[in-house]
Amino acid sequence: MSGGRTTAVPPSAQVGPPAPITEADRALVALEPKLIAVRRELHAHPEVGFDVSRTAVRLAEAFESLGLSVRTGVGGTGVIADLEGDHDGPRILLRAELDALPVREATGLAFAGTGAAGHLCGHDVHLAAALGVAEVLAARRDSLAGGVRFCLQPAEELLAGAAPMVADGVLDGIDAALGAHVLSALPYGTVSVNPGVVLAGADFFRVIVSGGAGHAGTPGQFADGILAAAHITTALQAVVARETPAGELLVIGLGAVHGGNAANAAPEEVTLLGNVRWLDVATAGRARRRVEEVGSGVAAALGCRVTVEWTGHAPVLANRPELAAMAREAIQADGLADVTEIPPLTASDDFAELSARVPGLFLGIGCGGPGSAPHHHPLFTVDERAVLLMARVLFRALVRLLRRVP
Repeated sequence: MSGGRTTAVPPSAQVGPPAPITEADRALVALEPKLIAVRRELHAHPEVGFDVSRTAVRLAEAFESLGLSVRTGVGGTGVIADLEGDHDGPRILLRAELDALPVREATGLAFAGTGAAGHLCGHDVHLAAALGVAEVLAARRDSLAGGVRFCLQPAEELLAGAAPMVADGVLDGIDAALGAHVLSALPYGTVSVNPGVVLAGADFFRVIVSGGAGHAGTPGQFADGILAAAHITTALQAVVARETPAGELLVIGLGAVHGGNAANAAPEEVTLLGNVRWLDVATAGRARRRVEEVGSGVAAALGCRVTVEWTGHAPVLANRPELAAMAREAIQADGLADVTEIPPLTASDDFAELSARVPGLFLGIGCGGPGSAPHHHPLFTVDERAVLLMARVLFRALVRLLRRVP
């Protein structure tokens, strides 16, 4: 889930999932130590973007050991693993993400990632839960009507990994798509199930400001790209504050500024990395146009030039209401978790590239609560009980989908 504003919810009265009551539940509970160990192993070796070869190989081998048909290199570095039941039925895709963030972890955990990357969003939890679901389903394929495709996607944090996998056939023969994400603002034991919009749409951009290199102590001899970049950063906020009608959701944010490496030398280029978040496609189109106009206009006024590149995209992510109702029923049937509905978040996820093409369901799994560090923060952590809870919720949702999707 590519970051945005999240909304905290009150603590749930639910103290945690009840004791297992089905054979599959008991099997998943028995797997919990193994799944947590997998999560910690992945957490200790974060990889980012499309450069996820170690993680992809580790998961491909794990799914292959369960007897699934595995294909690697899908959409670049993605993995798909197909589990076919012994009986005819629908085919459901379950998505989990391979990538971490280019943010240094500061949790101090014994299994914390080292270097400049960290699993500070929860994708390691999603992968471990998906593996648990696969293991339990694989042992029961003789009673499975239909099939499950496990989609292990790179570059979700760039909003760039799902579309290439779609182009490479990940949705071929698929009747519905299922995904879930841990939520730090939601207490453990709580699952969010929205009947409509879950996450905002988003576009990522790179603004390259070209000025003129020179001695930083000689003003008037070159156009100052750093000054222009600073004014562009400020001016973009006016698009939200002064041009966007009240009640219309729009976020324009900058996440990185790169330019120069010396106190006394002006750089030729300064790069701004940012994002636009929206719920309405007309708003999105206007915002994209204004990013280019404001960037070019401000830069030109200060003697610089601008190039704008659009590097990532995700549509608005919305659940099919009938699938959301099915999931709510499956989770609440025996009190597996406390089910809630939360306002749409201004975070985004390119799972929406899948759910825009086939019926989709995207669930939120509580892993924290009030006071927890937010996603993408160096101190982000999860309540590891969420690994098992996610596996159990996904398993039940899959079973219901296999029964209900025509």
